[in-house]
Amino acid sequence: MTAAPPERLLEDLNASQREAVTVTAGPLAIIAGAGSGKTRVISRRAAYAIETGAVPADQILLVTFTDKAAGEMVERMVALGHSGVMARTFHAAALAQLRHFWPSRHDGAALPSILDSKLRLLVPLIGRLPGGYRFTPAKDVADTIEWAKVRRIKPERWVSEGADRAPIPADLFGRLYRDYERAKERAGLLDFEDMLVKTVELLEGDAEAAALVRARKRWFSVDEYQDTNALSERLLELWL
Repeated sequence: MTAAPPERLLEDLNASQREAVTVTAGPLAIIAGAGSGKTRVISRRAAYAIETGAVPADQILLVTFTDKAAGEMVERMVALGHSGVMARTFHAAALAQLRHFWPSRHDGAALPSILDSKLRLLVPLIGRLPGGYRFTPAKDVADTIEWAKVRRIKPERWVSEGADRAPIPADLFGRLYRDYERAKERAGLLDFEDMLVKTVELLEGDAEAAALVRARKRWFSVDEYQDTNALSERLLELWL
């Protein structure tokens, strides 16, 4: 049976969409609004890259911002005849890499569990703050910690690098942030940002792990790239 020519992937596209689909190497930004066929273009572009020999299907990673979108992207690729293409969120891809490498880098220990909500650890810590600060909304603290972690600002650098963002005095917040990190470590947990932080640290500091990751995936497409933060962008750079 003769394989369908890749040109079939272009037949129902307009000129701008065809141009985007046929660029299969190097950096490319696709700027498109809601309802303009962006997801179709992303899936067709991956299929076109495979069918024109630009990259094998198993070396593609299509990055989305939700698990639901990742599932829909996989379905689109299957419908185009390419079931071997992986679609995941930044966090899901990072978590899979951490799970693979963690035991061999931590004396056989399994990857810590993922904390479902920072509030579980923060509420009792906030309750021990002095005076009226113990009534600080836990969500405000959690949001500020997330802001710090995606910028890779550690507790000991908070006063010098993030002081103006805190809902409480900078020195007090720095201690609270430090106590949260310690409580998380004692409980054997990672939070949502740690999935990216720990993967970035792994790939920055472990040349063997980085080489293996880069050998497995070498063609990336990121949906909703405008929503990528500094931490996920750094992870993408390391994957590349």
